[in-house]
Amino acid sequence: MRKIFFQVHKITGAIMSLMCLIWFLTGIVLIFTGYPHASREKRFLHLETFSPQEIQNLQAPDSSFKGSVELEKYLGQPVYRVSSGRKTQKVYNAQTLEPLKAFTIDQADQLASSYTQSTSHKISISNQLDQWVPWSYYKTLLPFYKCYMNDDAHSVVYVSQKTGSIIQKTTRKERWIAYFSAIPHWVYFVSLRNQMGLWKTIMIILSVLGLLASISGIAVGIYRKKKNRITPFKKFNYKWHHIFGYFFGVFVFTFILSGLISITNIPDWMVGISRKEKITWDQKLDLTKSKSIAPSAIYKAIKNKEGIRKIEWKTIFNTPYYLVYYNDYQVPEAYFLKNGSVQPANEYELSAIKKQAQEKFGKYNPEVSIRKGYDNYYSSNAMLYIPQIAYKVVLNDDAKTWLYINPQTGEEILRYNKNKRVRRWLYRALHTFNFQFLKEMDWLRKTLLIIVSIAGIIICYTGLILSKKFFKQILNIKS
Repeated sequence: MRKIFFQVHKITGAIMSLMCLIWFLTGIVLIFTGYPHASREKRFLHLETFSPQEIQNLQAPDSSFKGSVELEKYLGQPVYRVSSGRKTQKVYNAQTLEPLKAFTIDQADQLASSYTQSTSHKISISNQLDQWVPWSYYKTLLPFYKCYMNDDAHSVVYVSQKTGSIIQKTTRKERWIAYFSAIPHWVYFVSLRNQMGLWKTIMIILSVLGLLASISGIAVGIYRKKKNRITPFKKFNYKWHHIFGYFFGVFVFTFILSGLISITNIPDWMVGISRKEKITWDQKLDLTKSKSIAPSAIYKAIKNKEGIRKIEWKTIFNTPYYLVYYNDYQVPEAYFLKNGSVQPANEYELSAIKKQAQEKFGKYNPEVSIRKGYDNYYSSNAMLYIPQIAYKVVLNDDAKTWLYINPQTGEEILRYNKNKRVRRWLYRALHTFNFQFLKEMDWLRKTLLIIVSIAGIIICYTGLILSKKFFKQILNIKS
């Protein structure tokens, strides 16, 4: 068994030392900056505000609209954006409800110029995904206008020809940083990333080889330890590879394992889920219940009539809701339809949520409580904002489902079952030290990540040097 561990570590370590070294080096950069993206907040604040006259002349959204419906202004024109699915979207004139035709290159130029406060010197049309928009779910928004701007940052803005929306924005600095961080770390080479199945297979193979290298390395490190000292080696690379591997090898293992979990699904049977019941909280949009309520009726009920950037239609507990956004893209004011008129919505009391939970999930013996503040499960991130106070609904179904409900609107904002909770620990906790007490001291979390990553760099670099000897032996045998 010891000989097997030695051989496995020698072979897999030689193969994976360079790749793991790249993962740790680029991972340090990713602690501070991620993949280039068009800021969600900046795109929201770029939306024009509505005037009272514009609101008065708009029609109610068609009752056939499905998915999500949002009213906003596009280059001075009120439009409904109707999204169904992750990135599928249609745009309608809010005055006539006629679908808008493909957006022109002049409109893209005007949008990109106002967004970056500069002019463009070149605009091209891209009919395929590229290095800065490599995700397959954006295919439905192709083709893109690529607007090259004259600003000091050398920005490039991507505008969808189908929806007229800004998809991506990169600067020269962000692009260069990504070449030495996100792209090699995630193997985000566009020709490979567009072939999702092949990319995933390669990442799984690399991760499995890395896991074998780290597990066998931990075993070898234990075998090699002497009673009175950590390492028997005197040569520099052998010595430090053994010492750092002995103390930090487990972190190399957990980083690679959590990276693998990020791209694969954990089978339900593995976490003790034998069957999955359909658990749904009542919030599917149904515009037939709005009784053709036009934006003017919503505007009439709104307290603050200045600075409205977006209105979103919702259906919660079979009741039409209208979320009005001003300067905060995450926190709207909520209104609902009652007795045929739009009124400000009050927060749901605990008793109301208990009643709703009992009606929908009575057979699962729901327990409802108030969640104040964030914890390891209920916490916000860069992609998802959640309020500090929420109602937590715990169900006794086979998957042990937890629902978190927004008190302001009664919406489900977060959901966990046994599978997702295990995944949360195996991926986010192990890969980014995503523990709530560390998130509250983010400087400490980042410092620990850097320390462990430096240890990983030393392990991988010394392993890379040692692997030269292995490859020379292989070459000599073949010759």
